[in-house]
Amino acid sequence: MRLLALALTAFPLAANAEVYTLASAPTSATVYRGFAMVSRDVSVDVTAGTHEVVLADLPQWIDPARLRVAVTGADLTATRLRTDALPPAPDTDNDAVLAAKDAVKAAERALRDLDDAKQDAGLAQTAAAARLAFLQGLAESETLPSDAQALAELAQMIEAQTFTATQAQIAARRAARDVEEARPELTRALADAQAALAALTPPVEQKSLLTLSVDADAAGAVTVSVQYPANATWTPTYDVFLDRAEDDSLTLRRAALINQYTGENWEGVALTLSTLAPSGQVVPSELYPSLLRFEDKAMRAKLSAQTRSMSEDLAFAGSTEPVMEAAASPMVQFDGPGVSYVVAQPVTLAHGAEGSRIALDALSFEARVFARAVPSADTTAFLMAKATNTSAEPLLAAARAQVFVDGALVGQTAFDAVPAGDKIVQAFGPIEDLRLTRSVLDRSEGDRGLISRSNAQEQEVLMRIENLGAQSWDIELHEAIPYSEQDDLEIDWSASPTADVRDVEERRGLMQWNLELDAGETQEITIEQSIRWPDGKVLR
Repeated sequence: MRLLALALTAFPLAANAEVYTLASAPTSATVYRGFAMVSRDVSVDVTAGTHEVVLADLPQWIDPARLRVAVTGADLTATRLRTDALPPAPDTDNDAVLAAKDAVKAAERALRDLDDAKQDAGLAQTAAAARLAFLQGLAESETLPSDAQALAELAQMIEAQTFTATQAQIAARRAARDVEEARPELTRALADAQAALAALTPPVEQKSLLTLSVDADAAGAVTVSVQYPANATWTPTYDVFLDRAEDDSLTLRRAALINQYTGENWEGVALTLSTLAPSGQVVPSELYPSLLRFEDKAMRAKLSAQTRSMSEDLAFAGSTEPVMEAAASPMVQFDGPGVSYVVAQPVTLAHGAEGSRIALDALSFEARVFARAVPSADTTAFLMAKATNTSAEPLLAAARAQVFVDGALVGQTAFDAVPAGDKIVQAFGPIEDLRLTRSVLDRSEGDRGLISRSNAQEQEVLMRIENLGAQSWDIELHEAIPYSEQDDLEIDWSASPTADVRDVEERRGLMQWNLELDAGETQEITIEQSIRWPDGKVLR
């Protein structure tokens, strides 16, 4: 809508130039993991020539260096951003805000009417009390008539008037009470109306004024698109379903929790969620090769002593010469290929409100179901499912994921990041039918005195897994075997049966046995280990 210029005398205009002051609001946003790029798109019909397009309602905190402006329908010749000493802004309340303000006014008016009604009832009560006081004084007057007939008539009049005045007083008191009973409901109505208005109108903050100089070759529509970074973020969350009714399958229902702290409400915003991290490292690290040299030990000791002496002298003299320390190496972060999720429906999200949960999609994978047993730490095995991420996109890590087995909620756990094509391994709670025990059968230590020729430790461990249920299970049993990086520390071990996988997932000393355990069956694994270390040393 075209408006007259609003106190824009600070901006010199070309001859015959027109000023178009437009109201704007966020229309779309791309939310990354840590911030968002917000877009405001507005259009206006202009005549041919040079004009000023003014947006007087941009957030005050916008960084001019990161503000991006695009104009279609005209040539953009200049951009000016002003953040203080702004002219008064036009009233841009939308219909919802106007309705909320009207509701607040109506609630305030109802409370005022209640106070007026209570005051009217109080006046009637006061008048009745004054009337009763007058009648009481008349009855006690010393100038009463002496004639019996006249005195009887006066007494009858006082009785009738007292009755009427008392009735009026009681009625006024009851009316005041009835009026006051409506106050709590009217007070709640006012509070609700004020809360509804507050939800639609975040705290007023200072705005920025953006003035664009445009040159239109012909009359027509000019569209302005403004982009700027803002404080918003999103985090993924999952519901993980293991379906065993027919074929074992793993289903991830993905959702996003979105928070925005931009100082303004987002109403009907087209939202895109991105897994990219533009705020992360974008420049490769620099390497500085080390210069190596060798020195004579005696000369090295002499130089070290001289250096310490100089340092002590400088400290004694109160030297302020800075001490240079080696800079810490930058921590490299790798962001894989990004994925964007375009939310199907426009989103309304208030500033600072609790995170809005938006459902994204569901991914299903064929799964292999098995049990994982860790006898050294657990008393039961745990239900596990393993699948391949065939979605061709990375699955982001989530702090919270709800897990379900055949539709029943099992619990809540974290969900680890899974690159495209990698394995998804998810636990689904304990299997009470698979009981685990681990016991040390024999343990002996060699010479333990302060003086000994050699030290040794031998140990025999028995692990047992029992299937108390009616279902057969494939089981992966894990056990940790100590390892050493010292040649003089000798570790020998053997297991019966032998481990199927050594150094599971490249974790040294982690062994795995792949077992098939039928219903009612028990299986045992025995491990013998011998550790020897040099005399005079302590095993840690």
